[in-house]
Amino acid sequence: MPLGRLADFYASYQPQTQATTDGVRAAVLCPLYIENELLKILFIKRSQMVRNHKGEISFPGGVKESSDSSLTVTSIRETEEEIGVKEIDITIFGGLDEVNTSTGFLVSPFVGTIPYPYKFNLSGDEVDSLISLTVNDFLRPENEVDFYYFNGRQLSPQRAFKIDGHTIWGATAKIMGQFIDLGRKFDLFTKSPPQTYHLAS
Repeated sequence: MPLGRLADFYASYQPQTQATTDGVRAAVLCPLYIENELLKILFIKRSQMVRNHKGEISFPGGVKESSDSSLTVTSIRETEEEIGVKEIDITIFGGLDEVNTSTGFLVSPFVGTIPYPYKFNLSGDEVDSLISLTVNDFLRPENEVDFYYFNGRQLSPQRAFKIDGHTIWGATAKIMGQFIDLGRKFDLFTKSPPQTYHLAS
């Protein structure tokens, strides 16, 4: 499985930051794990009680708090708060480029692993359910679909994915697009020789 290859790549990858002070700083975790020798990635379906992006599919994450020493810490703290994965069980490989949302957030995505199986504990106020998809699902061209977003003034095309009846769009699709594009470019999803790999540090 390509976890070692991904870990090595993101340890040296330098994420692009945006030269702006606009936008509320936030961070998300892109949680990877292996199930039945398949590389999978975990999403959340947001509840109808959250302030922004109600019912949408996203990654666990949220706004950076003043007590967070870094955006990496934000992604880990929010993941524990939203789905119950403890800090000790999360291994961060590195980050992806910052992404702007349509609602004024500047999001830093972090790629990492979580153990599986795991006893998740969902925050009922923030998370409706968990959605697990294989990375291979995102590599299939037929799963990338035309999507148009209306911001109240104009209609704009956006990258989106439709997999198993779930539509992933907006900032989450931008993040997944980065992850997939880098994986293709640098051959990150190829199986590597068997090795012992510790998922959490």
